[in-house]
Order: sequence, then structure tokens, then C-alpha cells
Amino acid sequence: MKKIVILFLFLILFLCGCTTLQEQSLEEIIQDATESNLKIFNKYRKGYKYNLPEGLSVLSNYDYNEILSGGEYTYYLYIDGVSYYNKVIETYHIQEESFASMPINFEEKYGYLEINELKSGKYFIEIMYNYAKIEVIVEKSDIKRSLSNAIMLLSSIEFNDNILKTLLDEDTAQFKEFEFNIFETATSESGYLQAIEADIYKEDDGVHDSDLIN
Repeated sequence: MKKIVILFLFLILFLCGCTTLQEQSLEEIIQDATESNLKIFNKYRKGYKYNLPEGLSVLSNYDYNEILSGGEYTYYLYIDGVSYYNKVIETYHIQEESFASMPINFEEKYGYLEINELKSGKYFIEIMYNYAKIEVIVEKSDIKRSLSNAIMLLSSIEFNDNILKTLLDEDTAQFKEFEFNIFETATSESGYLQAIEADIYKEDDGVHDSDLIN
């Protein structure tokens, strides 16, 4: 009987959590993640670390590009260590014709969210924040869940200035192997999604998630 009660309470909490997320606006979802003070990390890379939200897994990582899986969707993550190190700042212009378009600003971190409907009826989410960008294509009903996953990950990224400086001093070319401007939006499925995937799997068909200690 005790196990049944515990299971019942767990289901209530789970359903309430899902309901709350769906009832939130896109702005509220972003605000909750960006204002979080949690310092939890489970992925360690060259020059940065981050917390991968529950439900997501790393399919592959190659330098500063990663492919993530979350249910039926694939997330494409790009970390721009050069722009972070040089403290590059660009202005985002709201696109009135987009399904959603807004700048993101919190303390010294900034970025943007842009969502556009594709001809297929799915939605292309581009979110840049904290010198990193995630792109993912989802069904309309999954926009908020996918946005929550993306902004939680981006908000958790913490750079290691010393390691980035060393890497830049040693060989800046490694940061330019795949040139991709995180400050620009594609307005439709970008070539980045196909190019990164082709480049990574050309190197190795296996699954990578080699955490590197900072």
C-alpha cells in the first residue's frame, strides 16, 4: 500500500511539472533557466563544461561541435570559444515574421531565440546564449519542452579562461575548422545541421562522449 501511495504522489508531481511547463510562456521558460544559480556539471570538455539535462544524451562531440539526442529529436550544439574569449557582442534584430523572435539578456550574458515554421509543418528553433548555440527541429507541441532543454544547457555552460587562452595560443586554426556564426540566424533549416553531422561522422562512425577534465 505504501508503494502505491508513493507511486501515486510521484505521478502527480510529474504531471504537475509537465503542466506547469506547458502553461509557461517562452519568456518565462527562458527566465527560469537564465536566473538559475545552480552550479551542476556532468560534461567536461576542452575549455568549458556544462550540465546535460536529464532526457538528453550525447551522440557525438567533435572539437566545439556536439550532436545530442532527446527522444525523437536531434539537437545541434556549437560552442564559440573564440567569441567568448574576445568578448564579442552583436545586436539581435527581432524578426516580426517569425513564429517567435526575441533577444535574451541576463546580467553579462546575452543571446536570442528565433523560431520559424518550416514547409514540413515542423518548427526550427535557433537559440543562442552564453556564447553557444543550439538548433533543433521539432513538432509544435514540443517547442516548449525542447526550448527548456536547450536554454538549461546553454545557461549552465562555464568556460575556463586559462585553458581557452592556452588553446588559442597553441593553434587558433582548430577553432576555425568549421566556420559558423552563432550571431546569425538561418530562418530555415541551416546548412550547419547537415554539415556538422557529415563532418563528425566522416571522422568516426562511433559514438563519442569523452569527458575531458578542465
